[in-house]
Amino acid sequence: MRASIRASALADRAAIPQRPFRENRGRNLSGRAVFTWAEGASAARRAWRDLAAHWRRPLAPAAPLWPLWIALAVLTASVLIPIGLALDEKTARAALRLDPDFIHVFGAISQIGKSHWLFALSLLAVAVGLFRREIVLGPRRRAAWGLVASRGLYFFAVMAFSGIAAQVVKHVVGRARPYLIDLDGPFHFDFFSLKAVEASFPSGHTTTVFAALAALTLLWPRLGPAFLIVALPVAASRIVLGAHYVSDVAGGACLGLASALAVARIFARRRIAFTLAPGAIVPRPRSLKSIGKSQNLTDRR
Repeated sequence: MRASIRASALADRAAIPQRPFRENRGRNLSGRAVFTWAEGASAARRAWRDLAAHWRRPLAPAAPLWPLWIALAVLTASVLIPIGLALDEKTARAALRLDPDFIHVFGAISQIGKSHWLFALSLLAVAVGLFRREIVLGPRRRAAWGLVASRGLYFFAVMAFSGIAAQVVKHVVGRARPYLIDLDGPFHFDFFSLKAVEASFPSGHTTTVFAALAALTLLWPRLGPAFLIVALPVAASRIVLGAHYVSDVAGGACLGLASALAVARIFARRRIAFTLAPGAIVPRPRSLKSIGKSQNLTDRR
């Protein structure tokens, strides 16, 4: 009995005509699309070729930003130094006297600033976007899912860039953490140190959460205030937990914001997830409408 059922199922499957990849996919007995590992590998290769083509294309014109970066660096230093002198020691000693239950609450909030789950979400967005781009019908739908993948790739790049930058600065500066304040004081620096207890500046959690805030705000500007509501408690938690000084947190916020903008400009000049108008500083997120226009111009050429 089972052999006859299986033979009938195989006959039904054989009766299904072969369909081209992407537009009319193979189907299983329930009529759902079948996506094999070989097709997945082929889709990944096509996505890599698309990304390489975007990366090699001529860069969009953009105004040089090195004078602005220098000015911002000087401005940041001129703000962080007074903040550190005025608030670092006072807030660090106040944090040592906080109620343990209060500290426990902020310990849970601080977990939002860890980057591993943000990396996972960004990779998931890339994977889902590429997968859906291969199985949906119609150029507009494929473009929409390709845009999801490119935005996920941008977010991943921001997390990686900001995280590496924070680690480099941490170990170059080598600032002692607040719980060593009675031993070393609030302004102890051991340059080029690899010790975790001397990696206070900047705050890594704050760098991560503000990089995510800036990246998401660049993609969806109207949601910026909502993202800020999430980022501020995470930054405050690092002070409450005694892991960082106020100036460490402020420095991390500046580094996170700068990282998101720098990566967005790099992507925008290659027309990946963003576009950049001539002379503009802040890139604009790409939309389906802008993708359609660029495709029409390409077709006309």
